[in-house]
Amino acid sequence: MKRRKGQRGAVLVEYALLLTAFAIPTMMGIVAGGVVMMKEYQDARNYMMRPFP
Repeated sequence: MKRRKGQRGAVLVEYALLLTAFAIPTMMGIVAGGVVMMKEYQDARNYMMRPFP
């Protein structure tokens, strides 16, 4: 019984590490893309709101 619990715990740790290894770079990519999109949006908004084109 004890061996089975230890294996289950090891599998959970492995899944957590894999999830972290993929989640952190994915979140960083989303943030980086969002920053670029926000800057482009603000540039376009400022261009449209100028009094003289």
